[in-house]
Amino acid sequence: MERLLVSVNKSNLLRLQEELSFASDGLELLEEKKEALMVHITTLSTKAQRVRAAVNKALERSYDYLREAVLIHGRLACERASLGISLAEEVEIKEKSFMGVALPRVSIRLPKLSPSYGFHGTGAAMDSVLKTLYESMEMIAELAEIEVGLFRLVTEIKKTIKRLNALENIYIPLYQSTVKYIEENLEEKEREFLFQLKREKERMKEVEHGAV
Repeated sequence: MERLLVSVNKSNLLRLQEELSFASDGLELLEEKKEALMVHITTLSTKAQRVRAAVNKALERSYDYLREAVLIHGRLACERASLGISLAEEVEIKEKSFMGVALPRVSIRLPKLSPSYGFHGTGAAMDSVLKTLYESMEMIAELAEIEVGLFRLVTEIKKTIKRLNALENIYIPLYQSTVKYIEENLEEKEREFLFQLKREKERMKEVEHGAV
């Protein structure tokens, strides 16, 4: 197995053991982060499906009224009426951190609905288009908040999984093999030293006996 190219000594062993311990702690934290992100992504995905369905339903109603308005008043009249429409909405975007991910918080303030086009060439169908779109604005803002949040969470979990794989499959095994190699070599050196020490003691005894 591959290992780091470092000198075999006690100092490097202690340093690598400390770094290996730090990497193992990091691996555990990343696993916890991945799980938390997965839970939040699942929750937001479920919410997104519900809100998206509500938005689609509301917009379908708006398009139905628009088709009716076009049939009654003609496309040109509908286009002229649309040019005079301004909801004057105020959108505020803040951010809240979740596991290091900045998630948007969108709030929208809408003034009281009041059609800005005149009575000539318009009718109830046009009013219904405006009313249903007006009622959809808060849901659209909520859906945008959820969709952007999901995108950021998915991006972050991909990064987290990439880091996890690097730690688990490359970094930690590399350090483990290096630590094992240094430990084995230090043990071998210690055995050689003890063996040499034992031989030296035996030689000294032989010399002492010979002197007597």
